[in-house]
Amino acid sequence: MKQEGKFILMNGEELRAHIEEIKGTKKFTNIQQHHTASPAYKDFKGNHIALMKSMGNYHVGNLKMSEIAQHFSTFPDGTICVGRPLTKDGGGFLSPGNKDSITIENVGNFDTDTMTEEQKLSIILLNALLCKKFSIIPSTTTLPYHCWVQNKSCPGTRYFGGNSRQAAEKGFIPLVKAAVENLMTYEEALKIVAGKAGTSYEFWLRKRGIDPSFEALIIKIAKSYGGRQDG
Repeated sequence: MKQEGKFILMNGEELRAHIEEIKGTKKFTNIQQHHTASPAYKDFKGNHIALMKSMGNYHVGNLKMSEIAQHFSTFPDGTICVGRPLTKDGGGFLSPGNKDSITIENVGNFDTDTMTEEQKLSIILLNALLCKKFSIIPSTTTLPYHCWVQNKSCPGTRYFGGNSRQAAEKGFIPLVKAAVENLMTYEEALKIVAGKAGTSYEFWLRKRGIDPSFEALIIKIAKSYGGRQDG
């Protein structure tokens, strides 16, 4: 992990801990998907913080924002950087489209750049962690692409197979849903199964050690219910 001012660089495991520990945020209902276009891959030379500062300066100086637009940025090497605090709405759409939105900017021009596997994994993990943190169910409504609300190609025609809603439903949303399910803990699964079975959480908790495969079984059953505690 590396920090310079408000910008915090981290890998996937550090990101997981960071998001789990966040407190005092506002309510969020959707996560905006963007590419930076400029900077593109050709501009990335391990200069994470310099690019974040440059984007922040542009957003403040040229677009007259209060600070950098995005809460998070992902980079070609898989690194994630924290930017705008989660006490504020994102700044990626035109007002009032930012209400209750988290903004993610993915460094690259995905009309022309071919996304690295490292960045793909980081984008999916970041979206999944945020969906879990803020109880957001992944869909084209809750993970909107910039081009769906403005006349742009953002987040790019090569973004997980395309920038249309149909492409998102085929190549992006299922990956985020699967990642959210994989984040489920045994305790979370127990609550879901207990609720569906009409028994107490404590009843199932006492059975935790009855078989080495029991925890995996409970998580599998909870996932079959869609990972939700409501009926």
